[in-house]
Amino acid sequence: MAAMTCPTCKQEGQTHIGKHHYTESGLQNVWLKGVEIFVCNKCGENFAFIPCAQEIHKLLAEILLQKEDQLSGREIRFLRKHMGMKSKDFAERLGVKNVTVSRWEHEETIPPTTIDRLIRYFYAAEMNLLKLAPKIKDIRFRKHKKDQEAPVINLPIGKARGKEACVVNA
Repeated sequence: MAAMTCPTCKQEGQTHIGKHHYTESGLQNVWLKGVEIFVCNKCGENFAFIPCAQEIHKLLAEILLQKEDQLSGREIRFLRKHMGMKSKDFAERLGVKNVTVSRWEHEETIPPTTIDRLIRYFYAAEMNLLKLAPKIKDIRFRKHKKDQEAPVINLPIGKARGKEACVVNA
């Protein structure tokens, strides 16, 4: 554990290695394991140091592309944003209306499995992950259940740190 000054109250706090609920991704079911977490001794302020966010997002995307459940609205939004696309452009590329993408992302409707698979292929092609195409092709979608909670994704931070493109400043 390292001592550090709190940015809120300017008092001393400590860091430790722990598990962080990574809602910054836009997904509610992601936990990062093995991250450095700061906790202020006085005001209780706490935050995590997230190294290699791009690599973490790439790993999350790879997990999403291969899952057997249909993509949730949050997951579709995550993939679209990770590609750096506006919803209008994303809709145009998929051959649907912008309002359709909005309905998917707000979970008012779910895309048919054919469109779900298309979204996965599109992401894989745009992000140079064509090695996943055979896995996407072989997905046998499980029947979608309304209000189904996404399974928890526990992502050890060491997986991202091991990537060559990930540079952690010590």
